[in-house]
Parts: sequence; structure tokens; C-alpha cells
Amino acid sequence: MPNTDVCAGGTVGANSTTITFTNHHPSSCTVTGLGNLVDCGNSFDVPARSGSTPGTKTCNVLPSAASGTYPYSASCCGPEEGNPVIIYQ
Repeated sequence: MPNTDVCAGGTVGANSTTITFTNHHPSSCTVTGLGNLVDCGNSFDVPARSGSTPGTKTCNVLPSAASGTYPYSASCCGPEEGNPVIIYQ
């Protein structure tokens, strides 16, 4: 089960069945654009961190998900953090 920072994205192997998003920001983060990859929908919230513990949200990878690059946006990420993508391979 790979952990994916909401602002950094990451690579997920095709044998993975879940993705856990982590949020290190002090406010919740809305992730949009991954409706073709995960079962959490095209828009979902990742809770804010609690103290030093990041907030997490685990989504199941859809059985119909195709290998590829999935760009998305996260409301808590600034422009200096780039444009996150998940590479599903």
C-alpha cells in the first residue's frame, strides 16, 4: 500500500490495490481529478494533520484503471509544490 503525499504525487505499481494519500498541511485538502483511478470519487478530502501526524485517506484502485499518468489537483498545495501526478504502472 503506497503512501502518496497529496502535493508530491508518486508512482504506484499495477499490483497495488490501494493508495493512501497523506496530508502534512494544517488544513484538510481536497483532491480532484482521480475519478478514473480510485474509488473515492473524482473529488475527495484528505484530513489535516493532527499535531505531527499527517492526515490520511485510503482509496481502492479501480479494477478498470489503466496504466498511465494521472494528473490531479490538491487544494492545499501551493504553486511552488508543482503539479502532482500519480504514475500507475
